[in-house]
Amino acid sequence: MPYILVRGNLASYGHKYPWRVLVSGLKATDIEQLSRFSSGGYCDDSTIVYLQHPCVILTALEVLGYKVVASSSTSVKQDYNEYMWTMRKEFSEPEPDPVMKAGTVQN
Repeated sequence: MPYILVRGNLASYGHKYPWRVLVSGLKATDIEQLSRFSSGGYCDDSTIVYLQHPCVILTALEVLGYKVVASSSTSVKQDYNEYMWTMRKEFSEPEPDPVMKAGTVQN
């Protein structure tokens, strides 16, 4: 079960880009699925910045199969109402290898 972290502000930062949402831990396929949303690029190797309201990104992540498991205020700057959400996505178990399932090892 992979986990991702989402941090965003509920109050506007400014007029040009009022919202910033940082998402850490996405797989490449999920980043590709979210490519229609405007992005501010990467802020490190595992965190991408989306210039959208947090509800837009949280909803898109839910469509991709992620569920919120925890949330909290980040208390970075009270004026901006920043929050953090921890999300997880369940994956189906891979099919077992028939050789391993039978408990035999072929030489």
